[in-house]
Amino acid sequence: MTDCVDIPYRRLNLRAPIREILIENTHRRYEVFYNANKASFLNGLCEAHGSDKGGLTAGEKPYPWLPHNYADYIERHFGHCREHVRNVFECGLGTNNPDLVSSMGERGRPGASLRVWRDYFPNARVVGADVDRDILFAEDRIVTHHVDQTDAASVAALWDAVGEVEFDLMIDDGLHTFEAGVSLLEGSLHKLKAGGIYIIEDVAMETIVRFLDYFQDKPLNYEVVTLYRGKHRLGDNSMVVIRA
Repeated sequence: MTDCVDIPYRRLNLRAPIREILIENTHRRYEVFYNANKASFLNGLCEAHGSDKGGLTAGEKPYPWLPHNYADYIERHFGHCREHVRNVFECGLGTNNPDLVSSMGERGRPGASLRVWRDYFPNARVVGADVDRDILFAEDRIVTHHVDQTDAASVAALWDAVGEVEFDLMIDDGLHTFEAGVSLLEGSLHKLKAGGIYIIEDVAMETIVRFLDYFQDKPLNYEVVTLYRGKHRLGDNSMVVIRA
């Protein structure tokens, strides 16, 4: 993980270590320390379906990196009410085409996370979207659509196709650039249900700084969440979370 950045933003003081930048440019913070739940249902589903959002074992994975622990965060927020979640959206199905940006590798399992949400939220309809048309699919309680999240018209066309529905949980696990994240956020936030959560995953430290600058004049209830997995340095194990 990058320890320091020096980027000339007009509204932020950036000539400091990352942690100091976050402290200086936000008004509040809290830290949470916890032990892994070895019986976690959500992490078990990630393991079973091959999603890198979490896992329970150190065994071989269908992707060439350590799993994130986003599942820990989501389970702590939705575990008590998962039966009441009705609609979940995720951008980024996990293409296994090595020629595309953000590929999960040739052994990746497209749609893994969508199946995790389908099984974790027993009463939810799951909507997925991806730029790779070759991996779109439909299964029980899962539908998928094409989207180029960098193109506002494509994002608008996605929501026209989805129709009148609001989501309890929305996740951007797509291109992982600041520009793509903002494009999808601005074109999709109106689909977030009151009380819902919108998560931008795999946010690099230098991208967090750009989001801090972006949020300076936006009336959004947001937080930056950096997760840790023991002594492992996962690099992009951070999220931007917006609450409706």
